[in-house]
Amino acid sequence: MKKAIVLTLMVLLLASSIASAANWVDGVYEAWSDAGARSIGYAKVFIEDGKIAAVILREYTDILVEKDFAVYAWPEAREASQTLAQKFVKAQGADVDIVTKATGSSTMFKQAVERALLKADPNAKLGKYFDGVFLGRSHWDPHGYYELVRVTIKDDKIVDIVFQRVKTDYTMLDPADYAWPLDIAWEQYTEAAKISIPGYVDVITGATGLTLTGNIAVRDALTRASTE
Repeated sequence: MKKAIVLTLMVLLLASSIASAANWVDGVYEAWSDAGARSIGYAKVFIEDGKIAAVILREYTDILVEKDFAVYAWPEAREASQTLAQKFVKAQGADVDIVTKATGSSTMFKQAVERALLKADPNAKLGKYFDGVFLGRSHWDPHGYYELVRVTIKDDKIVDIVFQRVKTDYTMLDPADYAWPLDIAWEQYTEAAKISIPGYVDVITGATGLTLTGNIAVRDALTRASTE
């Protein structure tokens, strides 16, 4: 009798697990991890018949340039990008073992996949944005740079923005070398962004160009943070 009860419970648990996986709505879901000190992870998850059918993983540098793992010098990071996708499919979820010596890459990929699966779950209670830190960038400015932002979001609100300006050689511009109070303008934009509609700060007097590129970069970051 006890064996029958145990068997019944096991069947119910299995059925519950299958039903949970089947809650994923078929489609293709993209998501990003939080931005780390040196990189940010991206995942595209394909859901078919309520299950993970395939996963594509990519990793970008801290200035939003995609890493080419064919020539990347860190073999463990390359291994993480190549093997974790298969592990996510096999596990039917984001709970997989990390790749040794590629903890950062593995953790970012797992978070990106987890967020993609939340998007696929019709029962997930999500806000407009995921809480976290997200990278965004503007277009190339005619003066030879793009604005790069690191946006921190909490409860659908911007709580902080860190600016950098990336030059055509992909090095950072030092505000001290700039013939204009760039760092002050960044601070003014950040404070205005906290009380404005995200990505739509009104033009700051004396900083029209920066307001434009800042808004574009912030909206780009918000697309990575979006739960839609």
